[in-house]
Amino acid sequence: MIEVCPFNGLLYDTDITGPLNGVTAPPYDVISPEQQEALYNKNPHNVVQLILGKEFDKDSDTNNRYTRSAKVFKDWISKGVLKRDEEPGFYLYSQEYEFEGEQFCRIGFFARVKTEDFSKGNICPHEFTLSKAKTDRTKLLNACHANFSPIFGLYSDPEGVIDPFLNQGTESKPLAVIDDGKVLHKLWRLSDADNNQKICDLIRDKKIYIADGHHRYETALAFAKENEDKVPDSSHVMMFLTNMDSGSMSIFPIHRVVKSPSPFDRDIFLKRAGVYFDVIPWNTEVNGAEIKSRLQEFGKNSIAFCAYMGKDKTYTLIANDPKNILPLLDKDEPKDLQVLDVMQLHAVIFREILKIDTREKSNQQYVSYKVNSEEAMKMVDSGDYDIAFFMNPTQINEVRRLAGMGIRLPQKATFFYPKLLSGLVINKFGD
Repeated sequence: MIEVCPFNGLLYDTDITGPLNGVTAPPYDVISPEQQEALYNKNPHNVVQLILGKEFDKDSDTNNRYTRSAKVFKDWISKGVLKRDEEPGFYLYSQEYEFEGEQFCRIGFFARVKTEDFSKGNICPHEFTLSKAKTDRTKLLNACHANFSPIFGLYSDPEGVIDPFLNQGTESKPLAVIDDGKVLHKLWRLSDADNNQKICDLIRDKKIYIADGHHRYETALAFAKENEDKVPDSSHVMMFLTNMDSGSMSIFPIHRVVKSPSPFDRDIFLKRAGVYFDVIPWNTEVNGAEIKSRLQEFGKNSIAFCAYMGKDKTYTLIANDPKNILPLLDKDEPKDLQVLDVMQLHAVIFREILKIDTREKSNQQYVSYKVNSEEAMKMVDSGDYDIAFFMNPTQINEVRRLAGMGIRLPQKATFFYPKLLSGLVINKFGD
């Protein structure tokens, strides 16, 4: 049973800060150093100061990015920059965007969700996480006792019984409208107590699948267990919840760019790959659009990758038989994973051929993850990396099926688009 609750969110006072587009930011883990600097300069109250503070050489245990975030957070509350809503409610959030030539509008709501162990089967992760990110978010949560960014959660509602309550909310004037050039973001307050209770009741018996924010959920769960009797309200975490059956879910593939741990030999690699894949050299121009088109075509009936090793050195790899992966899986790796492109890539090409096991922290240095295929090709062209692998996106029905079975995908298996803004609403524990 899922416990979803309205809450008294902290919101920016735009009379002090100016429009919300100046103080919101993308999720911390997609902010580059250049973007971080730009956000700092954009507005003195930008949420980047809370979610991704700057680091300095003289940082210490008592003065660092996390303690500074806590100090800034407390200061903004005391000065009224951030104000807590007097009445509890949900916060409705829509994102209008274009994807592959079609217009979409994803609608969901911010809520507090009671944390619980994955083993209970109600809250389901869909991919493995990296320890470094969890350590980072743990330090921030310990310092600030607040959720600055929402976890992205999905629920299944094919009949759309919850949708009318959300659609009704969009009929009123939004609290904020932010146009970032690619996505039109809108925020409303859902304060009707009766309707909010109906939403709570309707979602109670569903599962929540974590689309994005696994690190933050695991951090929040650990914090709740350690501080249940010390920090009021710490047993709940802020989530954005949306209907995965609404038709507005867009998933991008996350491509891999690899630096071989041993001297890379293209001919040897292709020979080894030929044991598991049909290897087809490209004779046409290589660009992001062509890669996507070709993979979509081959991916209709097969598991296929594009391997880019520089100009005129591009190959399509088509799996001979997905079952060839089975002898390469560990005992604790479910056979159901064989249907996933990303698992075939990691188990066959990375672990077996290139001898890179990305489950090992020491091997993570050899793989970089990129959504933009053009950027991935440039990394290979520069000579800093040996090969880029492009793949088709993981399908939402596979995410649901495997996550519902308690099966996790390799890290960075999905990129849900668009990303959620941080700073629209904040969940602070206690008073």
